[in-house]
Amino acid sequence: MFTGLRIKGAIHMNERERQPQRPVPGRSSGQSAAPNRRANQRPVPRQTRQGQRPGNPGRNNGSQRKPPQKAEKTDYSAFRFLGIMLIAALLLCGLIYTVMATKDKLDSQDQSPTASEPATVNVTFPEGRTVRQYGALLESHEVCTAEAFYNEMRATDFTADYPFLPSNDVLQQREYPLEGYLYPDTYTFYVDENPRSVIKRFLNNFKVRVSEEAIRYANSNGEGFKKVDMTFDKAVTLAAIIERESPDDTERNKIAAVFWNRMERPSESGTGGKLQSDATHYYPYVASDDRPKGFRSEYDTYDIVGLPKGPICSPSASSIMAAVYPDKECKAYYFFNDKNGKHYYADTYQQHRKNIQYCKDNGLV
Repeated sequence: MFTGLRIKGAIHMNERERQPQRPVPGRSSGQSAAPNRRANQRPVPRQTRQGQRPGNPGRNNGSQRKPPQKAEKTDYSAFRFLGIMLIAALLLCGLIYTVMATKDKLDSQDQSPTASEPATVNVTFPEGRTVRQYGALLESHEVCTAEAFYNEMRATDFTADYPFLPSNDVLQQREYPLEGYLYPDTYTFYVDENPRSVIKRFLNNFKVRVSEEAIRYANSNGEGFKKVDMTFDKAVTLAAIIERESPDDTERNKIAAVFWNRMERPSESGTGGKLQSDATHYYPYVASDDRPKGFRSEYDTYDIVGLPKGPICSPSASSIMAAVYPDKECKAYYFFNDKNGKHYYADTYQQHRKNIQYCKDNGLV
């Protein structure tokens, strides 16, 4: 039994010996083969590159060897673009917030004056008020003190900038130089404003409200007032009296005619040219209770002939126009107002007395 196995193994050995051996790379055919120990070992294939089939490294394997390829890099450009857009959006939001916050701050500053923007105040000066009353209003609203207001108009010559004013020499002879030329209106002043700036606001408004045509007409002596030697300053002086005598615009032209008639024809009127207006009694004071004891006004038209030396208040444009353009059809020398504002005109003193009595008898005084 063991003999048979041995024979069979010998046969297999002889067959392996008879098979031709493969040449080993790098070794010539004359070189001896490796010992049987190494020949019996399975050859270990060399490490192949990526994408190459395993086999004999010296053999082509039926395809061209590919050059080594670099590893692909990840594209981050899209991420960078998104990041830039995000940053830009954040910056834009910050800018919008800053603009809105600044606007809110400015709006709040407009409503609440700060040290950089002085507070303002609106002051209304009704028609027929005097410079003394103007000064009191300015002081009560903290625009400037009344004394600083009076002193400024006495110390400063405004005639160069405002040619409608009479000469500064004429103005300085009056109780308050600019009386009559501080136009009555509503003004916006700064608190603690410079008195000169305050005065210029009044004069600028006068220049706008009173037409240059009326000024030229009055300064050319008007029409039909040769004896009076009319000027624009005299028209303003008369307008101030008209303002205090009647609030009715429709009657002011007739009242102006009454005063002009007295000055034009003093003997015929029986007044000797005196205007006899109650409004001039106490100037520069408004009422008898305001004046000092024993005071007698230099402007009282019961004592002086013709117009006083200056206006007694600030007249409206309506009164100034009435003084410049009186009613030529009115020949009266007297007028009287009842308590309802109705006017009664008379050519003689006797008729004037009858009108007064009629009003008394009917409860109209």
